[in-house]
Amino acid sequence: MRTQSPARTLLGVLGIAAVLTASACGSTDETGTAEPSPGGVTSTTSEATTTATTTTTPSAPTETTETTETTETTAPHPDRCLIGELQVTLGEASGAAGSQEIPLVFTNTGTRDCVLHGYPGVSYVAGPDGPQVGAAAERDGGTETPVTVAPGARATAAVRATVVQNYPAETCGPTPVAGFRVYPPNDTGSVFVPYATTGCSQTGVKQLSVQPVTG
Repeated sequence: MRTQSPARTLLGVLGIAAVLTASACGSTDETGTAEPSPGGVTSTTSEATTTATTTTTPSAPTETTETTETTETTAPHPDRCLIGELQVTLGEASGAAGSQEIPLVFTNTGTRDCVLHGYPGVSYVAGPDGPQVGAAAERDGGTETPVTVAPGARATAAVRATVVQNYPAETCGPTPVAGFRVYPPNDTGSVFVPYATTGCSQTGVKQLSVQPVTG
């Protein structure tokens, strides 16, 4: 019987080990991806995707502060004469070409000194509580000077009334008038003063004018 040398025996063992190793390894496909051998375990790597959520905190509401200013109202003419402390009458009329000049007389019937300053308001009316007839009196020159009227004293303002019969009837619209509606300067109160005449109902006609109060 022929005995093998130790070197041959070692080479044979290494060859058998190589064959066994090649059988255990899986084959490689065309794309270079290793296919698992039968009975092997495929390991899958999952990529975790993290979504960042941004939370917006609402800003604090703006607080609005309202400032209320208190305005103290002072009467512009605290010493003015009011209609309740005046008696209004007509003085003696004087004629002029096409017009009459009539003094408005303001008598202080109150218990204090009061002031008349500026133009009174004057218009024709159809009666004590009747409507205005035509245009109100226009302001006609003069100097506005404060007039202090003591109790029982008087002040006057001149009113000029046009003789409306001098206007064509279609332009004037002649209308009977019972008197004047008179407002003292700087007052919203008024009084009726009788003065029967004829006025123009058409507002485009200048039928009255008035001057400031004088002492």
